Amino acid sequence: MRVAVTGATSGVGMRLCEVLRQRGVDVAALVRDPARADARQLASIGVTLVAGDLEDEAALEVLCRGASVVHHCAAQVGDWGAPEAFVAVNVAGTRRVVTAAGAAGVRRFVHLSSTAVYGRPDRGRVTEAWPVRRSGKPYDDTKVDAELLAFSLGAQLGMEVTAIRPPVIYGPYDRNFLPRAVKALRAGRFLLVAGGVAPLNLVWVDHVIAVMLAAAERPEAVGEAFNVMDEVDGRPPSVREVATTIAEACGAPPPTRRVPFALALGISHVVEKIFLLRGAKEPPPVTPWSVVILTRDVVYDASKAVRLLGFSPQRGSLEGLRLEAEAFRAREQAAALGT
Repeated sequence: MRVAVTGATSGVGMRLCEVLRQRGVDVAALVRDPARADARQLASIGVTLVAGDLEDEAALEVLCRGASVVHHCAAQVGDWGAPEAFVAVNVAGTRRVVTAAGAAGVRRFVHLSSTAVYGRPDRGRVTEAWPVRRSGKPYDDTKVDAELLAFSLGAQLGMEVTAIRPPVIYGPYDRNFLPRAVKALRAGRFLLVAGGVAPLNLVWVDHVIAVMLAAAERPEAVGEAFNVMDEVDGRPPSVREVATTIAEACGAPPPTRRVPFALALGISHVVEKIFLLRGAKEPPPVTPWSVVILTRDVVYDASKAVRLLGFSPQRGSLEGLRLEAEAFRAREQAAALGT
């Protein structure tokens, strides 16, 4: 069996390729630059590199040729950047990948979506029965469009499509959540908005991989979408619990700065405007989007993945975060020593 992976140098993509190769699967991976360190790491474990991006139709044709499964992991992520960039990657890019996969006769198409497709509800327990809806944010809206496109166009082209909807993902190749949290904690500017009591929905990357691989094999997955969570149907840890766990594991001071929601939201709007006026390429340390996300009393329920795909979580979020934060600190120390 040959499996094709887009977004292969993303956190999920790197780990997915590793797990597939550990199982002896023939893997082809789309990478922008084969000379980059992460791409070379994939090549070292036997992954076949295909140079190109989501705009390169010839590269996508090569990637999908002979594959029975495509895992589409590539995406423009976050709350910072030009709206057209999100459309180009998440929507137009998905269309090209689905088209190439269909033309190559691919049987299964697994689309890495996001809980963002639910439109960021204010509260409640969210299952896959909830309708998808746009929130007005470029990332969220283009993930909605991409998922709908994958299902509709994939079916037209004769493929069996499944969408996987994770919340915040952490793990060994995480370049966003954990590094940013560690940086903010060490600088003493991790804010506990409204006391940090809201749940923070998280998922270990290996749990995401487990559901993706099951979706590529199980007939029950065809035409379905699946949430994936560490706690499955339990309440996730609070923002304060998450931040405290990371701080203890990485040697940072625990978070103590409590800020009322209204004040935090006002500050975030000012900071965001300053960054925009300066033409900053990197996002500010706090944005209105992040303030809102960190205060919503929402739980994403992954019971469907347990029931239909046999998903069985191996660890809870706090245990997983502690282990990953300790590993993150160990890598930093090793790098500082040049080992």
